[in-house]
Amino acid sequence: MKRKFLVLALAVAGLMIASASEAVADAGTGAPLLSEGISLKLGQRDFLNYCAACHGADAKGDGTLGEFLTLKVPDLTTLSKFNAGKFPEEKVEDVIDGRTEVKVHGMRDMPVWGDWFNREAAESGTDSQARELVVNDRIASLITYLKSIQVK
Repeated sequence: MKRKFLVLALAVAGLMIASASEAVADAGTGAPLLSEGISLKLGQRDFLNYCAACHGADAKGDGTLGEFLTLKVPDLTTLSKFNAGKFPEEKVEDVIDGRTEVKVHGMRDMPVWGDWFNREAAESGTDSQARELVVNDRIASLITYLKSIQVK
C-alpha cells in the first residue's frame, strides 16, 4: 500500500515539474534563455516551483508529497542551526546539483536540479557556456534564498 502511495506521489511530482517546465517555456518568446543573475527573488521562485511540493512553501518539511516518502522531509530553515550556526553552503550546493545523494530519496529520487535547469536552458537554444551560467545562477539563487530563511 505504501509503495502505491509513493508511486502516486512521484507521478504527481512529475506532473508538477512538467507544469513548471511548460510555464517557463510559455513565458518565453522563443529567444534563448538568459541568466537573470543571482537573486533572492529567483531563488524563491525556483524553490516554490521545484522544491515546495516536498519541502513545503515555508521550507519546514511539510510539503504535500512528504507524507509519501519513507523518511521525514527535512526542515530546510534549520540547516544553519544544526551546523553550529553556519549555513552549509557547499553541502547544499552538492545536493541541489546532484553530487550528493539524499538518503530519504534512496537511489536519487530527488531530481537533480542542476541537470533540470540545464535541460530547460538547452530547450531554448542557449549555447553551452550560457547554459552553464544560467544553471550556476539558479543554483546560487536557491542557496541565497535558503540562507535567507534560516532560523536564528
